[in-house]
Amino acid sequence: MDPHLSLRLQQLQENLAISAKAIAETTEHLALLVPIPDQSISETSSTGAQSPKSTVTHGFSTSGELEKEKFELQQNGVPYLRTTAPKRHSLFSARSSISTLTADENPGARLLDDWSENFVLCEQEAIEAYTYLYRMRDVNPSPQRRRPSALGLQMSCSDMLPVPENLQDSLKLWRPVWDFLTIVLVVVDALVLPLLLAWPELSYSGSFWSGYYEVTPVFWMVDIVLNFSRAILSENRKAALLGYLCTWFLFDGFLVTLDLVLLLQLVPESVKALTMARLLRTAKFRHAITAVESRLAANGYIKVVNFSTILQCVTFIFGVNHTLACVTFYVGRTRQQQQDSNWLDAYNIMDRPMSFQYMISFNWVIAEYTPAPYPFTAQNELEQALMLAIILTCLPMLGAQIGIISGTLNLMNEKAKERDHVKRDLQRWLRKTRVRKSLHQRVVAALDDVLGSQESPLDVKDPLALNFLPSSLIEELQVVSTGEKLSIHPFFSMLMDERLDFRGRLASAFVMQVAVQGELIFTADRKAEGIFIAIHGGFQFIPSKNESMSLKATSRRKSTYWNNECWFAELALYTTRTHSSTLSSATYAKALTLTAQGFLQAVKEHPAIVVAAHEYASCLLRLHQKRAHFVENTWELPPLSWSLESVAGTQLAELLDPGTSHLHAFKLEEIPSHRVNLQKLMKEDLTHEEQVDEIKEHIHELREEDGVYYELNCQEDAKHATLSMLCLTWLVRGQHSSMVACQDSGRLTSASWQAIQELTQVGEMTFEELNGLMVLLGIRGICKSVDFAKLCPPSERKKPEQVLCYTVESLEHYLPSLACLAPESYLHLTAVVRMLAEFNFAQFLQGENNPHAIWLLACSLEREGERVLKMCLLAQVCILCGVTGSSTLTGSLFLNELNGRCLVKALSCLKQVQDLEPHVVYWRYITSRAEALNLFVHTASHLVLARLACLTRCVEPQGIVELQKAWLDLTGREREVLMDVFLLDGHAHKALMFAYLPLFLTNARANHDVGLLAGLKFLVEIYEKLLRHKCLMLSGPTVRVDMSSLAMVMKDVEDVPTLRKCFDFAKIVRHENGVTVLLTSASYQVLTGQLVQHTRSTDMLEQLAQQQTRLESAILAKVPRARTSVFVSECQSDMFESIHV
Repeated sequence: MDPHLSLRLQQLQENLAISAKAIAETTEHLALLVPIPDQSISETSSTGAQSPKSTVTHGFSTSGELEKEKFELQQNGVPYLRTTAPKRHSLFSARSSISTLTADENPGARLLDDWSENFVLCEQEAIEAYTYLYRMRDVNPSPQRRRPSALGLQMSCSDMLPVPENLQDSLKLWRPVWDFLTIVLVVVDALVLPLLLAWPELSYSGSFWSGYYEVTPVFWMVDIVLNFSRAILSENRKAALLGYLCTWFLFDGFLVTLDLVLLLQLVPESVKALTMARLLRTAKFRHAITAVESRLAANGYIKVVNFSTILQCVTFIFGVNHTLACVTFYVGRTRQQQQDSNWLDAYNIMDRPMSFQYMISFNWVIAEYTPAPYPFTAQNELEQALMLAIILTCLPMLGAQIGIISGTLNLMNEKAKERDHVKRDLQRWLRKTRVRKSLHQRVVAALDDVLGSQESPLDVKDPLALNFLPSSLIEELQVVSTGEKLSIHPFFSMLMDERLDFRGRLASAFVMQVAVQGELIFTADRKAEGIFIAIHGGFQFIPSKNESMSLKATSRRKSTYWNNECWFAELALYTTRTHSSTLSSATYAKALTLTAQGFLQAVKEHPAIVVAAHEYASCLLRLHQKRAHFVENTWELPPLSWSLESVAGTQLAELLDPGTSHLHAFKLEEIPSHRVNLQKLMKEDLTHEEQVDEIKEHIHELREEDGVYYELNCQEDAKHATLSMLCLTWLVRGQHSSMVACQDSGRLTSASWQAIQELTQVGEMTFEELNGLMVLLGIRGICKSVDFAKLCPPSERKKPEQVLCYTVESLEHYLPSLACLAPESYLHLTAVVRMLAEFNFAQFLQGENNPHAIWLLACSLEREGERVLKMCLLAQVCILCGVTGSSTLTGSLFLNELNGRCLVKALSCLKQVQDLEPHVVYWRYITSRAEALNLFVHTASHLVLARLACLTRCVEPQGIVELQKAWLDLTGREREVLMDVFLLDGHAHKALMFAYLPLFLTNARANHDVGLLAGLKFLVEIYEKLLRHKCLMLSGPTVRVDMSSLAMVMKDVEDVPTLRKCFDFAKIVRHENGVTVLLTSASYQVLTGQLVQHTRSTDMLEQLAQQQTRLESAILAKVPRARTSVFVSECQSDMFESIHV
């Protein structure tokens, strides 16, 4: 047995022994005081619950006959706590450490659970980080581009302009194409210009070369413009512009000016040799060829770079000799024209064809710096000076180029020898170890594959200079190198932003995985561990054999090769998955791998990244679930659009790249002059269709063709908003028939209709107030959209009410109806919005909140005034009436007679908030709801039942009978705990407010395998667990507990033991906004039967709890002393026996 469990059981044994002794003493004292009729203990104890004593008129008899209840009702109907502070109620002793704390036996098995927990914990800190980024984008509205990514995110810098995505793609293609054109033009100039100098007849007017040199200056002028553009779009605009102006611009400007001068023939023929200055552009050839070699080397084409070096040396030698040969012929021709002695006339060269003349000149130039004799000699001083210059300059240049060629060839030979040596060494070792032939062949083939690849380990070695650099620079180099590879992934590219200070951690979290040809990366039916990002080589992706694979997979072969810029199995970072396909390397390949736990470990200290990852993962999983029937068999290879859409769904994307959201297209450049005026809707008799058309005409957001609702895919919210506005119109005009047009049974009566009209005082409101309420009802649903909330500061995105407040104050340019609202109506609207943010009427209506909420409403009333309260209540009524808008717009299905009566009671009580204490108003409403169900409140237990009636949405008197029976079947301790849950006001006495409690109890009541009684018992267990986690120690008078996940599973859970085991795996997460009950993947596995964890320790604890309950029931049932002693002894013996098993 687990030592911790043994210790807990030992403590429980001691506690129960003390309790049994106290029970024996108490029953002995009771037997002397109270005559107790003889009855069978076995009947009472075997049921584990009390039987009702008698039928009561006003509710039921409580079990606390011998002691007073913990709460006492005052004359004003408010429960009064007899003790000074809530006790720690527990089914076990306070000394017991037994609890259902989160099980951590299987760390790492619940990947998405860790993301959810970290998201809840880090949300508040992330909001602070996001707020900082939000403010910085206002300070630096022009973001800087760090590097283009797949998403086109832009980075921040004050002197940087945003670059459109299509321009980014053009810039990527422009550079290599322009470098290639530059190389071609420079080579043509190097060949043609010397020929035109020596033989000018080649460029006669109208010839090809004459037209060619009339066009090429345009290319070089465009080159200057593109270089300026490149400098402007670079990271540091000022430095890049200054650097270009001081270096290459002077060079380019001089040559372009020379081109124009020669083109316009502004120089005489005597200085025609000036055209050779164009050969200075060979420097651009060197610059362009270096850029091309850098790209080749970066992609691993080292051999190509070596051959390029040799080719450049040979080209340089030929080019120099070609130029000198043409210059030699030009010098001779010039002397001939001057009637001076020259080598052309001396050796009769002019009588030969031009090709022979060129070859003779070329041969003479080469012969000058070689030992071989040549019959030609210089005939004048200029020719002799030229020959000397050739000898003095060409010999060093020739030697240097030959040295470069020899060095490159030697390097290639050394690499080849090194590869041969490595291969022979391996073969020698394999022979000595007597490896079988098949394995020997596979090992050698794998080595050949590795050594012959573009990224061979022998070719790609760390330079010696790294040993002299500081470690910080080396780490930065590694981060940059990894970041370049991660830039193909939209989400990781966003996380590499410098402002997030996460680049180093993210880069270090990835691990390089190297695979030879045919090696398996992952196989089908194996657990997926993380993402694989291909960075080099080819991969063979083989989907499962199931023919019902994705549409993408059926359109291609089952085996596909991928060459870089792809990733596999990304979903494994965020949820537990099993591979359905196989991935292997088709060549020597490299991939960056990241496991889920490695990613979690890397982001745990960066709240902003945690929230972004959670948002990205949630969106990615949602996209996968929508299309699961298409891609389930190839989930490892999702479309790129999914990642782009998921990145766009994060708050971080908009903060790092402001203005990219499609919502900015709705921003009004100027406010229209016309005003929103719904007087026609509220004054004139219109048909239902005309009313809807009138609403859409004035509330631009509700239009189907270009409205914000439909652009945000919030069609359901648009229907709710439309019905809410219609309901306000019907209330103003008193159109009862329109309100109940869709109701078949239980229609709202005229009396209830009139009561609602009177309580909301809709007839006394001015047109400006009603016009403001109309616009409020029309735009409120937009604020539920997560995409629209990104326009607000991060601190204002927690709740739709906060988004609504900020929208009304600062985002009127995005909502035409709000921008066109008259100033007086706008003031009324803003006041109502502030009050709506303080008080949730729907929670009050079903008893979900507590008296503290009424106190907040009273404070808001003091600030805003009584008129605003009336408008707020009217708006709340219309919002509730519009919740059925997705079903029909011809009336409200919500506002039937039963719900109408509840509204009347709630409005009647809230009208008195200015005159009565907040807790009086609250409990008066709860009491009125109970009296409508024939439950008259006289005790605290009655008040608990009254609130339960509200929480379970009980509107029929028959429902109270079920509540009474469930309450009587609870033990005294459970009832005392529930009194704390339901009667503490959360203002004077600190309390827990359970969000989604009505849904929890309603689902428990609807589930026949659970029932209301089990739901209440389970609520006691939840409360106990929250107390053990010290949740009441959080700040604030009311601590909000989010139990939405439990409320959802309550509807379909099979039985209470399964629910309890599901809750055992849940996590109680405390954070600044309250407490969240998170169901883990293990919890859901328990619900689906995938995880069956039956342990004797759990059963033993349940048995011990039942035995203690039986002991308590024995006292409450006034068991005779003799039988009580026997009963206690039996319980003790059973308890000890179970403990020592």
